[in-house]
Amino acid sequence: MFDVVIRNGLVVDGTGTPGQMVDVAIKDGRIAAVGEVSESGVHEIDAKGLVVAPGFVDVHTHFDAQVFWDTTLSPSPLHGVTTVISGNCGFTIAPLEPEHGDYMMQMLARVEGMPLTSLQQGVPWNWRTFGEYL
Repeated sequence: MFDVVIRNGLVVDGTGTPGQMVDVAIKDGRIAAVGEVSESGVHEIDAKGLVVAPGFVDVHTHFDAQVFWDTTLSPSPLHGVTTVISGNCGFTIAPLEPEHGDYMMQMLARVEGMPLTSLQQGVPWNWRTFGEYL
């Protein structure tokens, strides 16, 4: 028995092929089967009239600082986003040399329209490398 079976939805897998009316079975948090699923699930979801798709990747976000006070990066997950990429606009807060912290905060406040006090109080600014930032 699967944990979840999603039935009757139009599955769009992101490969560019046309969507298909197939079932999706989930076991232990992973997709276990796609196609005609005869086995039942602990939870059954009727997706009739809906599109079933994998999580979306948002390649243009401005979450560089927000991630420190909004660890779920809302509202992105509410829209099906499972992965975000930050620091991709030619402006990022990592890597960061200590002497550039104040300048970076002021630039981020101006460019993103964030209150400077939010950045000063909500972001630790204690990293030098990408790895330390992550």
